[in-house]
Amino acid sequence: MSTGERVCWGLAILGAGMAAAPFVADEALRPMGDARFALMVVGAVLAPTCFICAFLFRSRNRGRMRLLAGKDLFVRWNYTEEEWRAFAGGETERQAGEKRTLLWITAAMMIVAIIVIAAVDRKASIFVGTILAATWILCLIAARVSLRGSRRNARSAPPEARISADGLLLGAEFHLWRGWGNRFERCALDPGPPLQVAMVYSAPSRYSRTEVEVRVPVPAGREAEAEKLLARLQTLKR
Repeated sequence: MSTGERVCWGLAILGAGMAAAPFVADEALRPMGDARFALMVVGAVLAPTCFICAFLFRSRNRGRMRLLAGKDLFVRWNYTEEEWRAFAGGETERQAGEKRTLLWITAAMMIVAIIVIAAVDRKASIFVGTILAATWILCLIAARVSLRGSRRNARSAPPEARISADGLLLGAEFHLWRGWGNRFERCALDPGPPLQVAMVYSAPSRYSRTEVEVRVPVPAGREAEAEKLLARLQTLKR
């Protein structure tokens, strides 16, 4: 079981406990007043969401294992120290900037939600605000953890790139574009420098789809392979 699965199962159990608490511990929670309803709502959302995410992480882990096993690979590239250093630093900064923007947008949305709730019930807004603040902190931690792989790659020896119809494994960085509604969207060659294969896939979100861009440097002398890779990736588009 992957770390993501274990975390999701733990949060699912926590959410179920929060949803059930107002019913099984009514006397103990009575001083909370209307905040008990907020506790139940948060738990009722958290439990099924994390339950579903646990299976999502299981699917992702299976895709990762397939790449590690070398099944149906399109390309398998290795890099020199110079090639990797030229690519890794700029890529890490690009990803960090995207995550900072997303965190600021999330914080703004949470603040608006707290203000709206405070206009209706000030006591409930304190409780909900605490929950949302904790959620934002968890998002911050998740963002830093997700960047840890890229930063570790940038500092470590040049990794191996594996790309297949399932996804991409670039050292510790993993992307999956097949399964659970994920969809490969497009790809292109970016002259860089260095020359890179830019790939975009999307995942379902609440109202539309969220796109994720990932880039892989092309080793020197492998330009012809990169062209063939683009042709094979194009066949994944629906």
